[in-house]
Amino acid sequence: MRLLIVLVAVGFFVAICSATSVKFFIAGHCPSSKIGSWTGVIRQKVNTSYKEITDTSGEPSENFFFGELKGEVISSTESAILEISIITSCDENLAFGSDFEILIPTGKGFQYGFRGYNMENKDDKTDSEAYEYLFMKYLEKDCEENECKESSREYVAKGCDLFKKESEQCMKGYDDTLSKFCQKDGSSVHSLCSEYGSTTSSTKMILIIGGAVGAIIVLVLAIAVFFYCRKKKKSKQNLTGTMSGSGTISGTTQQSTGTSHFNTGAPTGTPLGTPTGGPIGAPTGAPTPTGTATTTGVERY
Repeated sequence: MRLLIVLVAVGFFVAICSATSVKFFIAGHCPSSKIGSWTGVIRQKVNTSYKEITDTSGEPSENFFFGELKGEVISSTESAILEISIITSCDENLAFGSDFEILIPTGKGFQYGFRGYNMENKDDKTDSEAYEYLFMKYLEKDCEENECKESSREYVAKGCDLFKKESEQCMKGYDDTLSKFCQKDGSSVHSLCSEYGSTTSSTKMILIIGGAVGAIIVLVLAIAVFFYCRKKKKSKQNLTGTMSGSGTISGTTQQSTGTSHFNTGAPTGTPLGTPTGGPIGAPTGAPTPTGTATTTGVERY
């Protein structure tokens, strides 16, 4: 009976208090000066205060540092609220980086994120150099220790999405860094770079094929337009010639009319030089006929 009570109590505790492992891969950058040693802390909000659950520190490299913050989060709610605080120095001046109200779903085994900081300006949340440094170090570490199993784009995208306002810059940093990483000596042996090379080649091939198809389409359209314009021009010339021929016919008609008008101008009077009298010596009484009489009117009886 007691054993049953103990088992029920343990089950109830596990049900209401779920543990979740968290890991944050972080990088800091001092753009204009050398960076000092750094310390990072994860705290969990409990009621109205924050409880520290892990801290770590490390040494920088010139203007950058890279590190991991990891710990266990126990919560009786669906989500735990965390904050990250980074302390370092830029040119011997204290510098801080932080994120608050980070929601971590509990009871799901493992949660992770990627975050780059501009340590000279805490309001600058788009430091591309910090993200490139972060992912170069991360890819080198994961591909050496874990055969790049946690370096795929899908895996990284989930970690970048934990910090919503930074997700776009985070993914840009990963994409820019992956191409540089795969161009390094010896990196081509990793399956991640083989997949990247295949994807890049496929993308280039698609662009080449698309460009060729586009050029053919443009050429066909140009030929079609050429013949269309040529046909239209030829049709216009034929129409002009037809109109010119019609004008010639009209002129001929006018000439014919003019000729007909000329023929109607025959003399209507008596020809000059026609004798008006009779032969010499003829009697002057009765008129002597000189030819066929011309009828000039209606003969009356």
